[in-house]
Amino acid sequence: MQQVSNTHLILERARTAVALNRTPGYHFCGNFFNLLFDDVDNQHSIVHMDPAVQCADQDGQLSMTAFAMLADMGLATGIRFGLEKTTRLATVSISLQLTGAPRLGRATASSKSQGFIQGASAQQGLSQARITAGGELVCIGHGAFMILPVPGGKVLDPIPWVETKPPQNPSLDLSTLSEDEAWVLTRVEQAIEKTKQDGGNFVTHFLGLYPVVQETGAHVVIENGAHIANRVKHVQGGIVLALGMETASAALGIDWMLSGVTATYISPGEGETISAASTIVHRGRMTAVVSTQVINSTGRKALEVITTHARRP
Repeated sequence: MQQVSNTHLILERARTAVALNRTPGYHFCGNFFNLLFDDVDNQHSIVHMDPAVQCADQDGQLSMTAFAMLADMGLATGIRFGLEKTTRLATVSISLQLTGAPRLGRATASSKSQGFIQGASAQQGLSQARITAGGELVCIGHGAFMILPVPGGKVLDPIPWVETKPPQNPSLDLSTLSEDEAWVLTRVEQAIEKTKQDGGNFVTHFLGLYPVVQETGAHVVIENGAHIANRVKHVQGGIVLALGMETASAALGIDWMLSGVTATYISPGEGETISAASTIVHRGRMTAVVSTQVINSTGRKALEVITTHARRP
């Protein structure tokens, strides 16, 4: 196997992400995909992500995985900072309507708080967002997020890069890596090598997202770990959503484009693995509908997704 160059752009970004992640409050995948907070106040937020080499498809578009994380984080940030900075938000539901525009250039999620559900026993905030890429509208989104206590009664650190920009070149002594940090960097190196050998995009190999297509649908199992964990060590909500979206798209194949997503979160993404199973509900001449369930290795359902698809010309 060819030795991975220490100057490889993806590996450099991974090491930067590990260094940034030592400042608590964010997560590795946010630092790695370089999701940045531009403007956040009590009523709205603007966050962005560039289709850099570590989070882009072969055609230069922002990968669906990175896009789903941008949508989830963008919608949540729209209401998060009207709350205490240490608040834990759990995604309840997300709805995305895609325009079909390519995800080329800087992707920006601009979201606004729509207040809280009235008469509920727990606070559940609502958010709307417009997501553009290269200045063109890519998606309109809605989301609901519930305030939850932190497991074990802990107090979360606030996301550090909201009011302060992350350092550009943080130092990282490789001799001080924790077990999780070393595992993540090894996984990055392995994904780089697999991309070189097999082609495809890095994100697919990094996640191990290889859906098995069947006549009536598709299914996939990916490994859980520090590379996709959020602040409380569950699979980051956008990654869970991406797993459902990618598997649903695989079930139909390249003749179809994803046009809409309605997702309901049921339980956290936890366990050694997380899987998705998609079933084609309808496949007509112009439109299709796919039902997808994302399930933990514990057997609990994490996410229920209905996606709509439009046939390509």
